[in-house]
Parts: sequence; structure tokens; C-alpha cells
Amino acid sequence: MQLSTSNVAEAMKSAVSEVFEAMAFMEAMDGQVENAPTADEPVFFTRLPIYKPSVAMVGMVIPQSLALEMASAMMMREFSMEEDEFEVMDVLSEVANTLAGSMLTYLMPDEDSFELGLPECRVIGDCVAGKEWENSEEFLFEINGTGFYVTWEAS
Repeated sequence: MQLSTSNVAEAMKSAVSEVFEAMAFMEAMDGQVENAPTADEPVFFTRLPIYKPSVAMVGMVIPQSLALEMASAMMMREFSMEEDEFEVMDVLSEVANTLAGSMLTYLMPDEDSFELGLPECRVIGDCVAGKEWENSEEFLFEINGTGFYVTWEAS
């Protein structure tokens, strides 16, 4: 099943708003280009394959500072890259999993089951030169003036 870009964009906006508010207690809004991630700060890149009902890939590109802030809010303790990098990756992987499920619920409300793959998460030092999601649609959001992307790639 091929999904239209407008349906994906609408579902993405609803899912991001719902998931970030419920999980991280943060309000995610449409992003402004001037707040988009840049090469100045490393990012966490998380992606999760969707196998059923339609093959796709959902991803998140989140600046390190925002990822640490999110993990701290979700786990109710301070996080640092030096001590907690892998735990932050676990938190972001869970957010990606929940985000994918929420998106699919909005995109295909009549489906009774989804099949998601395992999330992958890594740090990318330069999100401009090291852009691994170049074949994906980018949806820019922001939290407190810090931009992040949620990506979508359909097969």
C-alpha cells in the first residue's frame, strides 16, 4: 500500500505531538528552518523499519542536547554523554518504536496489526556531511527552539 505524502505529513504531525507530550512531557511543534539541526552539534540518528502492513522506515534526527534533555525528562534524572550515551540510545529507540506505532494507527486505522523491526540508534558527528537519511522525507519539528527531524521512507 503506497501512502500519499499529505497523509504521511498529517499522521507524522499528530503522532509526534502525541508521543513527545506523553513520553517526554514536551510540546513538539512545527519547526522553523533556522532551528534545524546543523553540523555544529552531533545528533542521535534513530531509525526503525516497518514491515507490515506496508514496508517503510521511520527515523529521528535529534541534536545531542535535546536528546539528553528528553531522556532526563522521561527518566527523571540527569543524563550526560560521558556516562549515559547507551541509555539515551535506549530511550530514543523506545520513542521511535512508539512513534512508528502511533503513525501507523493514524495512517491505517483499520489495520489490526503492525510488524515493526528493531530500532537502531547511533551518534552522527556531522548531520550535514554524514546524512544517512538522504532518501527519506524530512519533517522538521522543534521543542523549545531546538529543531529535530522525523524522517519517513516508504518502499
